[in-house]
Amino acid sequence: MTTLCMTFSISVSRRLRVAAASLCLVIAACGGGADAPPPAEGAPAALPPLITQQPADLGVASGQPASFTVAATGTAPLAFQWQRNGTDIAGANTATYAIATTASTDTGAVFRAVVSNTAGTATSNNATLTVTTAAPVLTVTQQPADATVSAGASATFTVAATCSSGTLNVQ
Repeated sequence: MTTLCMTFSISVSRRLRVAAASLCLVIAACGGGADAPPPAEGAPAALPPLITQQPADLGVASGQPASFTVAATGTAPLAFQWQRNGTDIAGANTATYAIATTASTDTGAVFRAVVSNTAGTATSNNATLTVTTAAPVLTVTQQPADATVSAGASATFTVAATCSSGTLNVQ
């Protein structure tokens, strides 16, 4: 809450009477945040956080990194807390949250940032992470060798390969 005090005077024209009064207003902080102490005499009031850049939905291949960024203005210092599916992520307290290596279990996870200061709190929009399965990688480990045969004779070629995921079928 912020308290604003001012002095004003009123003049009444019929009797030319001048009255002086003092008025104090109590103003709740914007953004539904914590109560803020009144500003020091002559000091500007603290400004609550305002999200200026929302985190964006993101799609990455499994095993790749992912990061979300939020930007905010307001009276410093601003505190950041990232959440995954509505739960605080321990240690995720900067404007950018990064996942070093994504997994298929991360797909559909919803991330958002809560930014706060002494004047209030602002919560970003949700950003959804989509993790796609990486295409299998085929690696040939033994190349076939050249062969010379007579016309009408059979030739045999040998090749060996591995596949990073799934089943390797030879036709």
